[in-house]
Amino acid sequence: MKTLLNGIEYVFMRVATVFFVGFVACIFLQLLSRYVPNITILWAAEVATYAFIWTVFLGAAVMVNQQEHFKIDFLFDKMEGFSLLGVKMISHVLIGAFGLMMVINGAKLVQLFWDWTVNTLPELQQGFLWLALPVSGLGILLFSIGNAVDDIRSYRTDKRGKAL
Repeated sequence: MKTLLNGIEYVFMRVATVFFVGFVACIFLQLLSRYVPNITILWAAEVATYAFIWTVFLGAAVMVNQQEHFKIDFLFDKMEGFSLLGVKMISHVLIGAFGLMMVINGAKLVQLFWDWTVNTLPELQQGFLWLALPVSGLGILLFSIGNAVDDIRSYRTDKRGKAL
């Protein structure tokens, strides 16, 4: 399972990097459009927004995999053993439930907005923007399940439960 999750993280990071580069390029094009005469690029703002949203959502999923996005350090530092495992499991369940809600509601939004287009770029469907929700939500769900499995294994490996 860890190999699969690492592969998903790898893909998410590479895709997020491509979107980030696209975001920076579109912002640069917007600057050119504003300050250089006779250059008009209307679609750059929309594409930059789409690219930024995809970057943020994919990055959020990766941070869940690395257990750096949603974390209650002050509580984790004061606990150990079974109680620490319990708090971590509650955290994983809540994060996984959030990811599941992103998948379910994001899929509804994708269906609702799939045929809508962007005013400045009619070839681009708004459904692609909303697709970031179920894709990243699925990643968050899978990563939280993987983290829960890892924490349980770590607890079982250390007889005192302090290795968490």
